[in-house]
Order: sequence, then C-alpha cells, then structure tokens
Amino acid sequence: MSFTAVHPVRGRLDASLPDLGCRWEWTAIHRVRPPVPLTCPECGHGMHAKVSSLGLRFFAHTPGAPTCTLAEESMAHHLLKLELAQAARANGWIAELEVRGPDGSWRTDVLASTAGGRRFALEAQLASITAAEIRARTERMSAYGVRSCWFSDRSRIPWLGVVPSVRLARQDNELVAVEPMARFSDSSWAPEPSIPFAEFMSRILTLRFIGHAPRSPQRHVRSVRMLWASPRCVLAEAKKLREENEHQREAREEEARAERRGYARQEAKAAELMARTDPDRAALARHSSRLPGMERVIAQLADLFRTRVTVGWSVGDSRYSCGVPLVNDHGALLAVFDPLPQCDPCPAFLLDVGILLFFPTEERRERFERYRDAGERLRASYSADLR
Repeated sequence: MSFTAVHPVRGRLDASLPDLGCRWEWTAIHRVRPPVPLTCPECGHGMHAKVSSLGLRFFAHTPGAPTCTLAEESMAHHLLKLELAQAARANGWIAELEVRGPDGSWRTDVLASTAGGRRFALEAQLASITAAEIRARTERMSAYGVRSCWFSDRSRIPWLGVVPSVRLARQDNELVAVEPMARFSDSSWAPEPSIPFAEFMSRILTLRFIGHAPRSPQRHVRSVRMLWASPRCVLAEAKKLREENEHQREAREEEARAERRGYARQEAKAAELMARTDPDRAALARHSSRLPGMERVIAQLADLFRTRVTVGWSVGDSRYSCGVPLVNDHGALLAVFDPLPQCDPCPAFLLDVGILLFFPTEERRERFERYRDAGERLRASYSADLR
C-alpha cells in the first residue's frame, strides 16, 4: 500500500489530503469505471484507490507488481507516517508523504516544509536497521539542507540517539514521546518526562527542542550521542563548560605561579646566603636598616611571621628593583622595602616571587604599581604570543 500515486495529468496524488493535493475528489478515482490510470511513484507499476475497513484511504498495486519498497512497508509503518504528516499539518507546515530527493538517493516518509523554505524529514522506522545505515541516510538528506527526526515505537532501539530520533509509546491510548529528551541541571543532563506526541512535534518544528550532542554527564537517562533539549538548556551547558574550562585554566596558571614562586624564593635565599660571605655587604645592610620607615616595617613583619626580621645582606641586587630585602635568620626572603620604578618594566623576579612589598609613602606605592602593571602586561603579551 501507499498514500501516494501518480496521475498522468493531475500529477502526484496524496490520499491523506481531502482534495488529494490537486483539488480532486476521492470519488473521482475510487471505484470508477473505467479505472483511472494511476502508477506507483516508486516502481511505476499500476495502482488503484482503496479504502480499508476502518476508513483509511490508500493506493494499492495492481496484480503482477514487481518488488517495491512502498508495498513492503507494514500497516503500522503507514499509520505512523500518517500520524507524522497530520502532526506537521496541525502545526501549520506543509506535509508531503513519500517524497524522493532530487537525485533519487533518498526518500523520506514525510517531508514537512514551510513557505520560508524550511524542510524537515519525519521518518517512521519500525524495521530493523543498523546505526551506520541510519546515519548514512540522515547525512544524505542533510546534504540537501533537510533536517530529520526518526521515530520508532520499539522498546529496544539500538540506533536511538545516533541521529536525531525519539522513542514513542502508547499510554492510555495516547501516543507520547518517551526519550531521549533531557534538561540540563547543575552539571549534568537529567531526563525530561514523557510528553504527548503532538507537543513533541510542536517543539521540534518551532525549535523549542533542538537536537544536541551532550558534552556533560547524563544522569538517570539512557546515554546517547544526541538528545532533544531546549535551547536554554544547551546554552546553560555551554556556559557551565566555559566556566569549568576557565577554572581549570586558572588552576593551571596558579600552579605555574606557585612553581615560579618556589624557584624565585629559592633563588633569593641562595643570593642572600652568598651575599653573607662578603663582609663588605654588612655595612650596606646596616645603612639600609636606618632608612625612614624601615623600623616600623620590620616590627610589622616580625609580628606577622612571629620571627626575627633583619635587612638582608643582598641589598642592591637588581632582582629587587633597587629595593631592600627583609629576611629571617635563615636568609629566607619575607618582603622587599621600597622597590623603585625604573625605565624598564618590573623585573620578572618581583612578579614571580609573590612577597609583601612595603613603601615609605603612598605616592611611592602608586608609582611602583604603575611600573609593575607594565611588567604584567608585557608578560601577558609574551605568554599570548607563545600560545
């Protein structure tokens, strides 16, 4: 059986439409003598109009027909095609049954379209088919700009979610869409409850449901490559993934900064211990300890770290930007007093070591902050060039 046939003058006839799609009454072709010349759009064999015991209008092949894919489709398949077409028409779409692609490489059960040029293939798939086959058929239609959705009422569907697809079921004599529909919550996908078939069709045709390949865990739901979700949920997942990527990037950067801090502080301690082998450095350290504001800073550090704090002998080291190092008894660097702005950007050492900086006046602090910002911008630019 088929819902479509071809007339030599009227062209394509659609038994699911009141006027057969060509402003012709059903009585003009059903049980008339002589028979109206009709042929199958698939195999070209003769056809005639029939009505089932339940009042379903269709076309049947005349005796002696060759093997034809339309004739091999089951009644359940045909009835589901009819429901797909009726649902599309209820949403204001034009629905044509059993339409072939321009090059004949594909045929869709129902081709739903709008005046604006949108096209959506609605496929009833009740027979067994492999994931590779259904993916290939989907890709052939997609190459012509035709979106698709595959429908099945089988309980076990191995290809569900491989392509845009949905499992249907009967609940209280009503056809409902069961899966895979999901909503994004927190950091994972959770199943949407079943919804009436008509509502599902309305959502996919109006893009309130879109096919989406999830990138987050799927909780309490069949894990699929592609599910149906609202655009809001798709955007929520994308935002969450961006935030997670940003947190991971920040964690990696902090880990790199911590590593640089460790090396820089080891470097500072080594420089201090080396300076203490030169007696002439002691006089310079004693002189620096009498700078204005130094006594107050040393007292603050001693209270903060609960240790004795002194001016380091490595005073004058270029890594401190002409500032004065303040160390504990073991030579570990605790702070730098009054590092000075220079012509060049802030030394990498002071950006890496991550220690306290003290200044005798607020003006000196502000001048150094501008100097340090220049160094940070230079480093950021250099890191971007490396990436």
